[in-house]
Amino acid sequence: MAKVECVLDAKATLGEGPLWRGSQKRLYWLDLFGPAVHRFDPATGKDEVLKAELGAAVGGMVFDRAGRWVVVDREGIHRVDPAEGRRRPLAGQEAVGPGLTFNDAKCDRQGRLWTGTGDIDWVKPVGAFYRLDAAGRLDQVAKPVACSNGPAFSPDGKRGYYTDGNARHVLTFDIDPATGEAGPHRPFHVFQGETEGPDGMTVDASGCVWVALWGDGHVAQLAPGGKLERKVKIPVPQPTSVSVGGENMDLLFVTSARVGLTDDQLREAPLSGSLFAVRTGGRGIPETDFAG
Repeated sequence: MAKVECVLDAKATLGEGPLWRGSQKRLYWLDLFGPAVHRFDPATGKDEVLKAELGAAVGGMVFDRAGRWVVVDREGIHRVDPAEGRRRPLAGQEAVGPGLTFNDAKCDRQGRLWTGTGDIDWVKPVGAFYRLDAAGRLDQVAKPVACSNGPAFSPDGKRGYYTDGNARHVLTFDIDPATGEAGPHRPFHVFQGETEGPDGMTVDASGCVWVALWGDGHVAQLAPGGKLERKVKIPVPQPTSVSVGGENMDLLFVTSARVGLTDDQLREAPLSGSLFAVRTGGRGIPETDFAG
């Protein structure tokens, strides 16, 4: 049985984007409505809010190979130098018109950045899914999307995954590792419960997909073929995203949110907005830095 522990009682409005940085032995995570970038030390329990210029609704973050941040937000894709905290446009400004925002971001095994836009209220199917290559070219891969979540990539880099949380499905597609070209998108797993909104994802070393289920209070493990292997209960109704980390890459970190919960719901789930660690019995693989 998986062991779940609250490692940080953060009370974030909308915790998102956990990202383990092995060289620092720290977990980076976001509060979308802060907006804020946090850095958490599992060894000491210390959590820092890092000073940086951020746009509204920062929805995802990766590192580039120089150690800078690449963040996605309501105004596009930006690069932030953590040493000076300044934010500079990188791409995607044309993709976020009124009512749209970027959300969630992850690099494939070759260092291309994949991210998506969605309706600012996560309702209307007016967004799209994109790929940003090392040369700064942004290509639309799929549309329409109401609430772009994920993405994640197989250990060999030949398959990608992303979700539209409103549609309650996880999609998969083949990738040409050499070019980044994506094949047709097809269903990988469809969640049947009305509260099962698939959100952020990661893939472990065995190729299983782990996905946070917004509204359902669980994270789910999907086998490489798409079968539901198990669900792990998280003591909050709105887990948002997952990332494998820890010194032995054997902890599944889970972010969560308080946004939209009533006073009664918060009394029932006072740890909403906290950061959790789950010992699943498996191991993960490091996320890839952006190559651009």
